[in-house]
Amino acid sequence: MERLDYQKIGLKIGIEVHQRLRTHKIFCSCVSAEGSPGASIKRRLRPVAGELGAVDPAALYEGLRGREFEYTTYSQSTCLVELDEEPPHAVDADALYASLQVAKMLGCDVPNELHVMRKTVVDGSNTTGFQRTAVVGLDGTLVTSFGDVKITSVALEEESSQILERAGRTVRYGLDRLGIPLIEIGTAPDAHTPEQARELAEALGSLLRSTGRVQRGIGTIRQDVNVSIHGGARVEIKGFQELRSFEALVHNEAQRQFSLLALAEELRTRNASATEPREVTHLFTDTQNKILARSIADRKRVYAFVLKGFDGLLKRHISGERTFGRELAEHAVAQGTGGMIHSDEQIGSYDLTQEFSKLREVLNADEKDAICIIAEDEDVARRASAAVIARAAYALKGVPEETRAPNPDATTSYLRPLPGGARMYPETDVMPMIIDAKTLASVKRPRSLEERRRGLVSLGVPPQTAAELADSTALEIFEGAARSPIDAKRAAELLTSTMTALRREGANVDSIKTEDLVSLIRDLHSIPKEAVADVLKRLSEGSAYSDAVTVERIDKKELDRIVERVVRDNMGIVNKEGEAAFKKMMGPLMAQVRGKVAGELAADALRKRLKSVLK
Repeated sequence: MERLDYQKIGLKIGIEVHQRLRTHKIFCSCVSAEGSPGASIKRRLRPVAGELGAVDPAALYEGLRGREFEYTTYSQSTCLVELDEEPPHAVDADALYASLQVAKMLGCDVPNELHVMRKTVVDGSNTTGFQRTAVVGLDGTLVTSFGDVKITSVALEEESSQILERAGRTVRYGLDRLGIPLIEIGTAPDAHTPEQARELAEALGSLLRSTGRVQRGIGTIRQDVNVSIHGGARVEIKGFQELRSFEALVHNEAQRQFSLLALAEELRTRNASATEPREVTHLFTDTQNKILARSIADRKRVYAFVLKGFDGLLKRHISGERTFGRELAEHAVAQGTGGMIHSDEQIGSYDLTQEFSKLREVLNADEKDAICIIAEDEDVARRASAAVIARAAYALKGVPEETRAPNPDATTSYLRPLPGGARMYPETDVMPMIIDAKTLASVKRPRSLEERRRGLVSLGVPPQTAAELADSTALEIFEGAARSPIDAKRAAELLTSTMTALRREGANVDSIKTEDLVSLIRDLHSIPKEAVADVLKRLSEGSAYSDAVTVERIDKKELDRIVERVVRDNMGIVNKEGEAAFKKMMGPLMAQVRGKVAGELAADALRKRLKSVLK
C-alpha cells in the first residue's frame, strides 16, 4: 500500500457506527431474528418535498430510477408494522435503556424529551419510504490514544430491510431485518490517519459490546466512514464491516481523492469538456462484438458521446486497480446499464476497431478525445449517458460529494449522491419520550470489557481465556453459573475454546439451552475433562440433560487391564523407544478410555506399566 503524507493532504476521518441490539424490534413485539419466508408484497416509492419545500437529492436520484420493490414477510419476525399497514408501537424499553447507557458512557448530554424523526429513504430498504430515528445523546467524548474524539450524536433507530435479489428494475427485500433496533454513534472527523480511524472503530465496538445487549456476528455491526482531504469533499462510505481492512479502505479513498484532484488540474490544462450523446446504432448493425450484436437484436439503442481532452485519462488508476474509466462507468451502471465501453480500453480485443474509427469521424473527435458508448433501452441509455457526462464534467472541479459502497478489495464504488438536510421531519405516530433526572439516574453504567476481564482473572481464569470470555455473550452464562461454587477455569474453557472447536466441527452448540449449560458448568467437578465435549454434542443433538451427562465409567482394575493390553499390542515400539514410547501409546489408550476416566489417571497408569515392563 503506497504511503501518503496524511498530514500534508489534510486527511480527516469521522465514522458512524451502527450496532444491532439483542432485544425485540423497536416499534413492535416481533423477535429480532430470522423466520420462515411467507407472502410478498410489491411497492413503488416516490420522493416528496420535505416541510421546508425541498426534495432531498439522494431521494430524487432514487426516485428517477423508477424501480419496483418486492418485500418478503417472515412468520416470526414481521407484522403489520413492518408492512406499513399499522402505526408503530411505543419504543422498545430495553432498546431505549441500552441507547441511554451508551449515551451516558460517552458523556453525552441527554435531551429531557426524545422525539422520533422520519429520515427520507427511497432506495426501497424501508416500506415506509423513511427510517425512524431518535437522538438520545449529543456532544459526548471518547478518549483514544491520539486524543479526545468528539461524539456528535448517539441515536436509536430502526434497521433497514436486507436485499435478497436484484433483477433488472426490481429489487427484492426481506422484512425480517426491518425494525431491529440500532444504536448509531456519530463522531466528528477527528481521526487523521487510517490507523487512528481503526482504533476509533474498535473502541466504539468494545464500548457497545460492554452493554451486553448487542447482537453478535457478521452483519450486526457496520460503519459508515466519512473521508475528506484538503481540496476534496466529504465522501461517505456506506456499510463497511471488515474491520481488518479498515486502514486499507481509508487509504484507498484518500488516494482516490488525491488522484481526482490531480486529474482535475490536468483536465483544466487540457481545456476538457463533454459533448451531448448521439444515437449511433446504425454504425453497429454489422458489428462482430457479440454483446453489442445481441443488444441490437433485442432492439436496444447504442448511444455515443465524446469527452474532449480526456484521451488516455480513462485508463489512469485512481485507487488500487480501479481506473477513472471505471469510476465513470459506475454512474452508467447506477442508471440500470451493464456498463459502458470507451476508447481507452483494448478496443481491438472487443472487435470494435472499425466502429470506433467511424465514431471519430461522425462525432468529430480527434486523437486527444475519448469516446464512450452505451447500449441499452433508449430511455436507460439516455439517462446513463447523461449521468456519465455530468460526472465527467464535474471531474474538472475535483471530488464530488457522494455516498459510496465498499468493495471486497477495500476500494469503493459509486452508490448515490450524498443526502442533504431536507430529508428529516417529525414522526407523528410515536409520542415523545420524557427522560427526567430519575429516569436517567436509573440507567446504570455497565462494566467495561477490561473490568470484566480483570474480574475473571481474579477467579483463576487464564488471561487470554478471560479476554475472550469477557467479550462474549457467554459471559452471562458463566456469571449465572457462578452464583454457586464452580471451577472457573474449566467453565471458561468450556464456554470459549471447547464450544468454538465444536462449532467448527459442525455441532449446533448454540442451540443448547442456557439452563443446561449452567447445570453442566456446576457439575464439571464430577465429569471427566475428556467427556465434556461429548456431553455438549449430545446436548446439541437434543438429548435431555440427564441422559447427556450419563457417562460410562471404568474402575482402576479395568483401566489397568486396558493399559496392559495396549502395551502388549505395542511391544515393538516399547522395546525400540523405551519410556519415550509413552507419547505414541497415549493415543491408542485414550481412544479406548476417553470420557470414561480422567486423562491424568490414564497417563499415570500407562507410565507405571511401562516402567514395570522395562525393568
